[in-house]
Amino acid sequence: MPNNLVLTQGPILVGIDFSPLSKSIVEYAVKLALQEQQSLHFVYVMPIIADDSPDLLRIQELELEEYVNSAARLLHASGIKVEGTLVLGSPAHEIIRLADKIHAACIVVGTEEQSNIERTLLGSVAEAIIRKSDRPVIVIGPQAAAMAKQTLPWRHLMLACDTAEGVTEASRLAGEIASGHHARLTIFTVREEGIASPSEGQFDTIEKMMSREAWLTVKPQCLIREGDPAQEIIRMAEDSQADLLVMSARRGGELLAHLRPGLVATVLRKSRCPAMILRDIHAPRHRDAEHHAIRPTVVV
Repeated sequence: MPNNLVLTQGPILVGIDFSPLSKSIVEYAVKLALQEQQSLHFVYVMPIIADDSPDLLRIQELELEEYVNSAARLLHASGIKVEGTLVLGSPAHEIIRLADKIHAACIVVGTEEQSNIERTLLGSVAEAIIRKSDRPVIVIGPQAAAMAKQTLPWRHLMLACDTAEGVTEASRLAGEIASGHHARLTIFTVREEGIASPSEGQFDTIEKMMSREAWLTVKPQCLIREGDPAQEIIRMAEDSQADLLVMSARRGGELLAHLRPGLVATVLRKSRCPAMILRDIHAPRHRDAEHHAIRPTVVV
């Protein structure tokens, strides 16, 4: 049995809204629950509007019940528990609140296509959850929805990172997942235009991104490219046939502030594989000096 997504046990919390995208999210979540052997908890947050009626509320309750029962039938033989919660309020706030209440291992949500390609996900449920939740958030974008369940089990992870910032929570998690699932891991960074070659300091920082055990077990490949960060990340994830793209959100609420605005939003909308985003809530930490002698495989 593979390791859990995080060190603590907990259900996988899945945000749904009964849209066509939700069906793909549910299929992915069921397969993820089987892979991780963790329970599922669906949540639908019904906005509070003036003309809400008991009839509408009952319709939504029945629809949620159908989702829960459908997943439960698929998971019956495995003994995995499936629950559902319907609440009134602000979707992002209520999903985060419920995740904390049930000690969720991770949150799974979707994001729809946006009309403006450079627009951030301002105001969207996915963006708000990423900014405020301390838990891993798996986002299934419009390009990833149709094929999402085929990206499980995880065989190849891609970590998109900024080597200048040291060890991030996303780096730690990517290493643990790759090690626990015996998956390949590619650490990918896009350097600024005009830099002739990556510095030795950048390589040293790449080495420090994970635990010694994960680094030795996974032996990640490190790739450095030059160009538009969002486009290069999308291209690399597709070319390498990554099953999961792992990225970091910075403390203070800004998403990957070291790269141009809109990067995460663009990647989530265009990536053909699900993306796991983790807010960086702890200070960078470094491993023992003896590990500095281990050199990664770096391709420029």
